Amino acid sequence: MENRYLPILHKKILLRGLSVSVVKNLFWVRVMAPHLSENGIVIMLAASVFFAVFDVLAKYLTSSFPVAEIAIARFAFGLLMTFHTLFNEKSWLEKRDFFLLILRGLSGIGTFYLTLLAFELDTLSVTMILFFTSPLWSLLLSAYFLDESLTWERIACVVIAIFGITILVNPLGKGIALSHLYGLGAGILGGLNNVLARHLRARNSARVIYAFQCMIGTFFSLPLVVYTLHVPELTQGGVLLVAAAFGLLGQVTMNYGFRFIRAPEGGTLMMFEAVLTAALGIILFREPFSLGFALGMGMILGSGIYLGLRTGKSVIAAETSVDPR
Repeated sequence: MENRYLPILHKKILLRGLSVSVVKNLFWVRVMAPHLSENGIVIMLAASVFFAVFDVLAKYLTSSFPVAEIAIARFAFGLLMTFHTLFNEKSWLEKRDFFLLILRGLSGIGTFYLTLLAFELDTLSVTMILFFTSPLWSLLLSAYFLDESLTWERIACVVIAIFGITILVNPLGKGIALSHLYGLGAGILGGLNNVLARHLRARNSARVIYAFQCMIGTFFSLPLVVYTLHVPELTQGGVLLVAAAFGLLGQVTMNYGFRFIRAPEGGTLMMFEAVLTAALGIILFREPFSLGFALGMGMILGSGIYLGLRTGKSVIAAETSVDPR
């Protein structure tokens, strides 16, 4: 008699468990998920602000410090804060990823150095817009190295962005300046950096990739400053330290934000950094603003935003959770 009711009892328990699971899922979708999305938006915008402050301070510091000294402060500070990650997570020791981590570190170093060199010679606003062509280069490089499809829609966005670059640089006017080449070079290396990050994220966390880049950047920059390094004044040294802190804060905040928001939307929100940095450059450094600048910026950033939202993939920053600088 007792055994006859056991299947009925098990069925009731199973149904009750399923109903609890359904209620939990509905609660997550309807109550929690919207708040997480809202939190993600706020966090990603905050990360953009932190990176914009870092960009402004880096531009300011190029008038007082050699590029290599700014770079070693940035990378050494980041390494100091993240070095423990390399001991806690040993994925970077695998041979198949070690070379790619070094290559990504070198491309990140190149991106940062070229950005600073462009800051020295040109305006903050133009440099950052050219730097944010990196999603377009990521798209082209992903098609070649990762065999991703290159549709006509994506090609059209790239063409529009190229027209935007042409308007922004204005080669028929003053001609192509060296700073423009630095900015575009930073964008191309940033695109390569993003493609490598996408590949490496399959087996390595964003923390490991960023810590490894800081380690490579420190070792690369140290020989460039070992004979010329000088002790800065208290004020300038403080600004240098604050800049490095904002760079790391932007990275940490961006990583945290990607826990609550999808990569395409997160990458799109991060492009707010370019707009904010351009505005700060115009206001703080009295950089020129023209219709050509606005049109070129709109075509470049608009293409990147459209690609990120339309395709549903993070072409904006192929695993944006690791900033290429």
